[in-house]
Amino acid sequence: MPPLYATALVGCMILLAGQVHGSFEYNQPEPASFSVELPQAKSVSARADTPLDVARADDFEVVLQETGFDLNDIRRGSDQVPTVYLASLPGDLGSLDEIKRKKQLFFSAVLPLVLRANDQVARERVKLVRFRDRALDGALLRPDERNWLLALADRYGLDTADGDIGPDLFAKLLIRVDEIPVSLALAQAAVESGWGSSRFARHGNALFGQRAWTEKAGITPKERASGETHVVRKYDTLLGSVASYVHNLNSHPSYRDFRLRRASLRTAGRDLDGRLLAGGLLSYAEIGQAYVDMLRRVIDKNRLGDFEGAALERPVTTASRSS
Repeated sequence: MPPLYATALVGCMILLAGQVHGSFEYNQPEPASFSVELPQAKSVSARADTPLDVARADDFEVVLQETGFDLNDIRRGSDQVPTVYLASLPGDLGSLDEIKRKKQLFFSAVLPLVLRANDQVARERVKLVRFRDRALDGALLRPDERNWLLALADRYGLDTADGDIGPDLFAKLLIRVDEIPVSLALAQAAVESGWGSSRFARHGNALFGQRAWTEKAGITPKERASGETHVVRKYDTLLGSVASYVHNLNSHPSYRDFRLRRASLRTAGRDLDGRLLAGGLLSYAEIGQAYVDMLRRVIDKNRLGDFEGAALERPVTTASRSS
């Protein structure tokens, strides 16, 4: 990245974090950073509910009203999160002038997606722990259980060429197969997508600035330096972007420090803390510690820690939308 562009980028990111409301007041043409990532081998499994196509912010607000979706009640822990999954962000979200409204709608759109992606990982972790406990007690795993474990290890980038399933493999898997703090995911989505205003978010459902290296896989950055070939990966739905982000933090070597910090919290019996674990993401952006500091300011100013205990509503909520 040219020094002049890097300096300007840092300035824009500091401006974002320093705003009273922690929000962009302008359209951001590029994401604040680009992450390093490995391809996701398998996406989140489909459920019976279908993502909603909501064209305008006004339409989305109607859906939220119909489903009783209230961020303030969710913050207080008095409500679970209705399972309202948008296929894409409302087209006019990035152009909304009222910052508070824009932020409320953005978090309302992204929160259920983060919880759903985390739910998939959490269910895999429960199954993994069950198999580990049985194996450590001396029980023999069935062939289908062994195959599931080997496939899981392969998906998370662990070498299982020898087919050995023992304490070491279980320990490595448990470091990787775990949830992402909700506050951290929300902060990164806000920063990387410019609160839904970036063209990558609008045209590619890309909330986290993840890279790809084939033109057809993404959108070319306007500020891409000469000789670089990366694009910003695009997704069919917002859920695809969120699921890919979760898998990326859980599998890529660059985020090993993040995973070890998270494992330390688990060992100590502590809840996941997005503000604390942001410190493990120095490699996510080229500006390193400045990026971590900015994420923490976004978490603090928007009280995103309030959502760490949020849970999806059961059963699945269906919603209509205005025409």
